[in-house]
Amino acid sequence: MSTQEATTAISEAAPISFQLEPQLSPQEFVDLLQRSTLGERRPIHDLKTMQGMIENASVLVTARHGTRLIGVARSISDFSFCTYLSDLAVDSAYQRRGIGK
Repeated sequence: MSTQEATTAISEAAPISFQLEPQLSPQEFVDLLQRSTLGERRPIHDLKTMQGMIENASVLVTARHGTRLIGVARSISDFSFCTYLSDLAVDSAYQRRGIGK
């Protein structure tokens, strides 16, 4: 999908939804990382590690355009004082639209 197609799709189709999604599949997570620039710096070929990254995250928020996963924010938190954002990935076709803010 080109940037222009993504812009058109965002404005004309289903709205972008944000939700907590702690049961995200590692395959879908890897697919998104590959469509963003973050896949180059994560162990995407080790599904066991990717599963652990999802299961051990304190907070996992996704962005979806319809059913398509277009963003993930993965954080570690003590739920009292600190939260560390460890991954923020947005599909390259959807970047620069405020999805990761």
